[in-house]
Amino acid sequence: MIQDQDFEEFRQEYGVDLSPALRSNNNTGTRDPDGFHLIDLYRVKNTTLHEEYKKAGHIQGGFERLQRVAHDYYHFKKSRGVFDYTDLILEFKKQNMSPKLEVLIVDEVQDLKPVEWDMVKVMMDQARVVYLGGDDDQAIYSWSGADVSKLINLQCHERVLNQSYRIPKNVFTRANQLIGKVKNRIPKEWNSRESLGTVSNINYERLSFRENEWLVLCRTNYYLNEIANDLRSKGYLFEKNNKLSIKDEVLTAFNCWKALQNNTEVSLPDVKVMYQYIKSGEYGIARGFKKMKGADEEKKYSYQELSQEWGLNVNIQTPWDIALNGIGDQELVYMRQIIRRGYDLGKKSNLRLSTIHGAKGGESQNVVLFTDISKRIVDDMAVNRDDERRVFYVGMTRAKENLFIIPSTSQYEFEEILR
Repeated sequence: MIQDQDFEEFRQEYGVDLSPALRSNNNTGTRDPDGFHLIDLYRVKNTTLHEEYKKAGHIQGGFERLQRVAHDYYHFKKSRGVFDYTDLILEFKKQNMSPKLEVLIVDEVQDLKPVEWDMVKVMMDQARVVYLGGDDDQAIYSWSGADVSKLINLQCHERVLNQSYRIPKNVFTRANQLIGKVKNRIPKEWNSRESLGTVSNINYERLSFRENEWLVLCRTNYYLNEIANDLRSKGYLFEKNNKLSIKDEVLTAFNCWKALQNNTEVSLPDVKVMYQYIKSGEYGIARGFKKMKGADEEKKYSYQELSQEWGLNVNIQTPWDIALNGIGDQELVYMRQIIRRGYDLGKKSNLRLSTIHGAKGGESQNVVLFTDISKRIVDDMAVNRDDERRVFYVGMTRAKENLFIIPSTSQYEFEEILR
């Protein structure tokens, strides 16, 4: 499979960086003015590069440049014997590589691209029994070539799983009001949980995220980053796109120092990280001990051993924010705020931030859904609103109890879910 290093070599050889366009996995507002994503898009849609170029509108550099880059990319892969994901599927289809199968189960088929449907059909021909699972109402990847009409028009025995074990009644009602506006969909009847739950249109500033479980959803990464910066300034601990708001190394150093203060032995890898955040000197790490060369990788270390044998010249009673004097000022201020709010840095955060696409399949007791969208999305909705209805439907149905819908304070808003 093609790797990051291959993309870097392509960039050095041809002066073009394809990695952001060809390795991106969500439609969250990332711009591609050069249209390089079309190099893969036409292949997964079984169309032509020129067709996708015409649909895309203005592309920086024009079609000839795009065609040349696509040509260079093809020959680059061929000369190095590397394949991308689409190459593997096309080869699978070409070689008819499926073995005989007793049972074939394919889930999330609403998100399959035409070339992936071709692959599935090859396997279906070799399978005795086939189960396809999917929900056309959650088809949110049309931007990457997924074709929900393949599921909608599928001729087969159909069974609807008609009981939701997540969604309460009020969320169910509001979400169905939205998805019912989609023109081309499979009609279905299903039931919510007995719990009522709540749906509120509310000002974001009125919410407090300190207690219970929260999932904050934005349509684009731009708005997600805005919310993350705001929450950070207020001293909330959170995960954004599955990554904690404190740097992993800083958290390791903090927990390592607190463990030593609690008379707990710590591992060598953790000690090495902690040492990086303690400055060298008379009241820090003695010269020559920073990297702990020659230390036993398998051994656990106590404070006494580190201070007597491994150059740790910091008194065990020293507060963490003085002991770890190599932490940057901004990170230090943020951690002090977090601790003042009462967070336990040894536990998982109760607050998660994600794009709607990134949260698909997830759930939370409380879901906060921002209605802000970009101008590009507004322009796309002028042609087709159903894609965005499906996206926001997915966002709404992550809520297990309470859904908080945040009206936009910007120029562009998906206003339908406020009604």
